[in-house]
Amino acid sequence: EMEKLGPVLKGTKVKAEVAIIISPENNWNMRHVPQPSRHFNQKEHVQLFYNAFHDRTMAVDFVRPTEELSGYKVVVAPSLQLLAGGEADLLKLYVMNGGVLVGTCNTGLVDEHHVAPDSGYPHDLTDLFGLEVMEFDPLPAGTENHLAVRHGFIATHLHTARVWCDIIKPTTCQVLATFSKDFYAGSAALTTNAYGNGHAIYVATLSTQGFYNDLVAYLRQNFAIHPALKVADNVEVSVREKDGMRIYFLLNHQNSPIRLNFYKPVHDFLTNKTITGHFDLPPRGVLVLDEAVAQQPRLPG
Repeated sequence: EMEKLGPVLKGTKVKAEVAIIISPENNWNMRHVPQPSRHFNQKEHVQLFYNAFHDRTMAVDFVRPTEELSGYKVVVAPSLQLLAGGEADLLKLYVMNGGVLVGTCNTGLVDEHHVAPDSGYPHDLTDLFGLEVMEFDPLPAGTENHLAVRHGFIATHLHTARVWCDIIKPTTCQVLATFSKDFYAGSAALTTNAYGNGHAIYVATLSTQGFYNDLVAYLRQNFAIHPALKVADNVEVSVREKDGMRIYFLLNHQNSPIRLNFYKPVHDFLTNKTITGHFDLPPRGVLVLDEAVAQQPRLPG
């Protein structure tokens, strides 16, 4: 198979519309410095975001805070508790120029010298998110709050708030969801703020996978990010590109076939056949496709 695909894939690259920021310095800080909550798991937090995009056939790059962000439609910055000098300005510049940033609780508590800001939380980002975190409530294990949504954020079911809840003072942001109980019932739990040509979304808590799936649906609806292909959620899709040509990889990880519907002809590189209409992708099956049926050169073998 690789002999067949080698000439086709040569020079192609994966192009992602979404990036998740991973900061080694922040990760070190969260592992080695005493934390407000011993139940906060940064790896799990990142995984929840990644799963929501990946399971909807949307490629994700992992980047450092100082990397170039302008090529991404959406950047997720989960719990950058430590914001080093200049990192906040880079996030602001990205949003100012039209990007969509998703930030979360446990962000901007200290700088690279482990000094807490005197300008409010999140450090140097209060104007970007249009809010100020007045205090936070680390929840004991097994304790939950709930989210009440509004203003166009569609929830597929009741979402929990767990581990950590920020108590927010909105300034210029729009509130998309609030906490439903405890002394901060009615206070903002999910917000969006217009900043320059872009938007900054703030998630003031941790939830379960369903919430992050709904958040990705909100991003898709409002900010024109699209899945690689519209297929069942349990089909993995990845894409490689070169000179306007897109190569699609479809993988069925299930133990049963999955029905796919192709509304225009596609070419399968592995069998050198054209597929149209209904196609049952077998268990553990793979398709390698493109749409250029007429222009597709024949492969050896």
